[in-house]
Amino acid sequence: MSNIRNWVGFFLLGAINNLPYVIINSASKTIAQSFGVQNFVGLVFGANVSLAAFVRVLNAFVLLKTPYWTRIFANGVLMLLGLFGVAYAFNFPFALACIVVAGSSAAFGENVTLGYLSLFPSKLVNGWSSGTGMAGLLGAGLYIIFGCSVGSGGGKAEHLKYLNKMAFLLSTPVVLIYWVSFAKIIQRPKQAREPAEETLPEEYPEERKALLDNSINTGQEVLGETYMARVWRCLKMVLWLAANLGLVYLFEYVARACAAKVRPKDEYNIGCPELYSALQFCYQAGVFASRSSLQIVQIRRVEVLTVIQAVNMVVWVMDVHYKFLPVWILPAYMIFVGLMGGASYVNIFYLLLNDSQFPQEDKELCINITALFSTIGIATGCGVETALFTTVLSKD
Repeated sequence: MSNIRNWVGFFLLGAINNLPYVIINSASKTIAQSFGVQNFVGLVFGANVSLAAFVRVLNAFVLLKTPYWTRIFANGVLMLLGLFGVAYAFNFPFALACIVVAGSSAAFGENVTLGYLSLFPSKLVNGWSSGTGMAGLLGAGLYIIFGCSVGSGGGKAEHLKYLNKMAFLLSTPVVLIYWVSFAKIIQRPKQAREPAEETLPEEYPEERKALLDNSINTGQEVLGETYMARVWRCLKMVLWLAANLGLVYLFEYVARACAAKVRPKDEYNIGCPELYSALQFCYQAGVFASRSSLQIVQIRRVEVLTVIQAVNMVVWVMDVHYKFLPVWILPAYMIFVGLMGGASYVNIFYLLLNDSQFPQEDKELCINITALFSTIGIATGCGVETALFTTVLSKD
């Protein structure tokens, strides 16, 4: 029963942690259009991850000894600030600034929770990853529902701004569930300790000496290495997995942004669901399915997923210009893009938590370093997409 309860708790943490982030991504085209800057949709994606690297580094190198509850509470506050800010944004730069705050909460919360998972059985990462996938479905689905409910009356820009406001304001109450999930639903194993409790006190010199001797004999520095030496050692251990995660994110973010321009302009912002929002929902459906698949299948050759996603990106970029893919195939193809990205995510973090080549005492740091590569991949993907949309693809 404890594992089921914890699975539910981590599922809720994942769903709520990523909800503001995915609503922003699903609404990226609408946000840009509401301020009359459609070609800068990539800036919305970029703002959503612009501070992610900073907060991941902050968590990995400064806050690892801070109690998990303190970090989770602070992250909920960041979510609220971002959601309210975007809802009441009065111009595009202010909206981007608030998106930076909301996006940083998703990155910070992800690192904190994945580190917390190192205290639990490794397969519980499926609860967290499935929750993050559900966040995508909820965010994209809610945005479609809001759009269909509001309708198409009134001035176009004002209509879009109202849609954004409702979407973000109605998402704020879930932060309370986020806090309750961590504090009341998840039960930490009795033998697990907070990071601040993991160092030996000075009154046990014999145990400290034994650990030092063991680090010399095994070649795995425990207390006898500097912190930067430990970071370098962990970086070398995770580099292959981290690089694959970063590349998959780069490729899929370019591909999903291309959904805003793969059809003629007159096919967007009509009907219910609107085309771009529908394609984002399809992407999130694929992510949810693959991030929930760990109990059924585990994939060790994650580089295969990376290569497939690279091919997907090339096809979507070419379709922006040539528009050779029929509209009926786009939903299924976007689901496939989501499947590849979600499968890479959940299997990489499962390997980090489960594989014996990553020492237990280094797992949280290894996870934080790997997650940083996902931010690098997303930021690079947003830069590539913005460069394409404002140069060679600006008239498509």
